[in-house]
Amino acid sequence: MEAKKILLVFYTLFYLSALAYAQIDAHYWTHQYGAKGLLLNGAVIASTEDETAIFYNPGAMGRGEKFGLSLSFLTPTYSKLTTEDFLGKGTRVSDDHLGFSPGFAAVGFPLFNNKRFRGGATTFTRFKSNLNYRGREVGEVANNDQQLFIGNLDFQKKLTERWLGFGLSYKLTSSLSVGASQFIVMHSQSTDLTIQKEIVPKNLPTHLLYGLRSHLKYSFNASGGFLTKLGLSWKPEKDVIIGMTITTPTYGYVYKRATYDLDDLQKISPDSVYVRSNLNSTKLENYKTPFSIGYGIDFNYGQWRFSLSAEYFRNIKAYNIIETTNDPFEGLATEVFSQNTNVRTGNKEVFNFAIGLQKKMRDASTLILGFRTDFNPREKVEGFSEFEFLASTPSIYHMSLGSLFELWNNEVSIGIDYGFGYSSGGQTLIDFSNITPENLFLAEPNNNVQTSIQSLVFVFTYDFIFKRRK
Repeated sequence: MEAKKILLVFYTLFYLSALAYAQIDAHYWTHQYGAKGLLLNGAVIASTEDETAIFYNPGAMGRGEKFGLSLSFLTPTYSKLTTEDFLGKGTRVSDDHLGFSPGFAAVGFPLFNNKRFRGGATTFTRFKSNLNYRGREVGEVANNDQQLFIGNLDFQKKLTERWLGFGLSYKLTSSLSVGASQFIVMHSQSTDLTIQKEIVPKNLPTHLLYGLRSHLKYSFNASGGFLTKLGLSWKPEKDVIIGMTITTPTYGYVYKRATYDLDDLQKISPDSVYVRSNLNSTKLENYKTPFSIGYGIDFNYGQWRFSLSAEYFRNIKAYNIIETTNDPFEGLATEVFSQNTNVRTGNKEVFNFAIGLQKKMRDASTLILGFRTDFNPREKVEGFSEFEFLASTPSIYHMSLGSLFELWNNEVSIGIDYGFGYSSGGQTLIDFSNITPENLFLAEPNNNVQTSIQSLVFVFTYDFIFKRRK
């Protein structure tokens, strides 16, 4: 009866955890989960002690004593993304957002009436991102004080990836356990870019002399894919724990679909206008995630407990997301026009690591500090270079500080996580500071763009663990 109640609460809270939201780009280690997972900044491959083990290390499920129901949600997050010189020298585009980090819900239960076996189920949002850039510049045309230019940029990238998982662990000995988690992955993503550059007479600004309006959008869904994680947890000594994990790429997608929308208009002279547009659905060529290997160690040193975790993500060579050729006029024009649409992406290899410190305090609480890297894995590929730059944040470094304590058999954490990142050398998309009729339709080759991000995550009253009462 108790197990049925736990499962009922778990599925009821599926929707609550789905509401989690964060304004940070989706790198591999963007989000962490659980009271310890957040404050230790992910340094829990060896030291996870609650239901988050089904994600961090399924091998650790076999040695936990607090398994039951674990819920993590409503973690306020503030972030600010700023890009300088992207629209020309002296310009700045910023995006501020206040939301919530993705939540986590999991339940653990015994299996087969055997203390060596333990099972678990979980649902959580692995990635949720909504990046926005909006900018507008109005000024005089270079070398012509009788003309004005208007430049607009509107960019948005949305990404959501949700995991539903089931885990099983087996305790080989009192100090060694192994486990596996099988996840079902549902991924959706859209990217939308609109650029407008116009030159008009100063005395009649509603009359267009030269202009470019370009809109490009694509979206895709890859649902029902599978991902497997294997884990090992070994306690060779009383105060030492070692953990290892292997995570496969996603495979076997049940549903794949893509759409794209193109719309270009160029007025290249007073008597010449060029138009191109298309809107179509097509098959999703592929969607890939990396193979990864993780390692963690947890040990005591004096009054402090150290937790170290690292994970290597293999690179993903550039591949096509969308590749199609069709006639946007459906053969009704006098001549047949074939239009090629090709969207490519790829990821670099990444090695992230995290360091956590814990110290028991006199008031039965635990002081926790953490640091982690979250390196940008995006690989620049040919085509849509503006997407590659806009659609990602710099590599981010996180530092956390807080306290963990028990209240009514629940783990409660209070703390803060601060993340920061900076990159330079990005390509200028449009130089709105020096527009002329001659360069209106040209891309700028300058690589002077600087991007910075800062984020704050507030952690409080976070994990609720319902223990089995004796």
